[in-house]
Amino acid sequence: MSGARRSAPGRAIREAQERLAVLALLGGMKLVGMARAEAAEDRREAGSRWADGETFRECPACPEMVVVPAGSFMMGSPSSEKGRYDFEGPVHSVTIAEPFAVGVYEVTRGEFARFVSATGHDPVSSCWTWESGEWESRSGRNWRSPGFSQTDRDPVVCVSWDDARAYVAWLSEKTGEEYRLLSEAEWEYAARAGTTTRYSWGESASGQCRYADGPDGSTGFHWAAGCDDGYARTAPVGSFKANGWGLHDVHGNVWEWVEDCWNGSYAGAPSDGRAWGSGDCGRRVLRGGSWGDDPRYLRSANRGRYDTGARTDNYGFRVARTLAP
Repeated sequence: MSGARRSAPGRAIREAQERLAVLALLGGMKLVGMARAEAAEDRREAGSRWADGETFRECPACPEMVVVPAGSFMMGSPSSEKGRYDFEGPVHSVTIAEPFAVGVYEVTRGEFARFVSATGHDPVSSCWTWESGEWESRSGRNWRSPGFSQTDRDPVVCVSWDDARAYVAWLSEKTGEEYRLLSEAEWEYAARAGTTTRYSWGESASGQCRYADGPDGSTGFHWAAGCDDGYARTAPVGSFKANGWGLHDVHGNVWEWVEDCWNGSYAGAPSDGRAWGSGDCGRRVLRGGSWGDDPRYLRSANRGRYDTGARTDNYGFRVARTLAP
């Protein structure tokens, strides 16, 4: 929501959130708690729920978040969709009853570094990387050294589902709020942003280089798109256009871990947006495709899966936050 459209109650809430960030910088955790309570009181007095499209950041080390509205959508891909896989069906209705917040960007290398510094959780053993024309598990490759150059604004890679879960647990402890991974249904709902097309920008993969860091001519892959997006591997988050709800890089850049156990179809899947907690829970779902994948993998409905401890140079994650009414 733009500043011009923000209501007076919305401004009061935003000002309270800004006070939170300043106090966090000063390290006054008691004062932060008081400011958080004041922000909640401002919201109650204003009779306001979270505003759709509202953005916030709860601490300097925290990801920027955007409020995604409640609603319903049809999850999965129809049999007529070009490039689909059978495990993307059956198409089924999902209702997200309450708004929730989603990271505007994938978690960055700089954000992950602050987590490592604070907790000592440092996944440095090995990582699957694409080098010299081969995928291989290489010792000495990790989130600090994935085999290609990154900035602190690039999405962190070479992190497992277990690492991502450790990160959201730290954010929750740090802020006193419920940070978590998205459910698979929440991810697709947020990525689609009200669209029903193959990609959030439309049906054709030709829009890739405007909206997504996918395989382009610089990667050398034979499945590359016929355009140049300027990045052979990861791109700094926000380098491409956002979808209709303000999320960047939901297509491409890195695959994003979500909470759900893997199931080979949606038969019996939750219809309320919850994560699917049964199935093959040794493998978890990934969404969105990456810099190195055929454009069909960047579609809104496409799904991937891998072992919870696996780390590769095109796996990362995005966070969600539960919003109190």
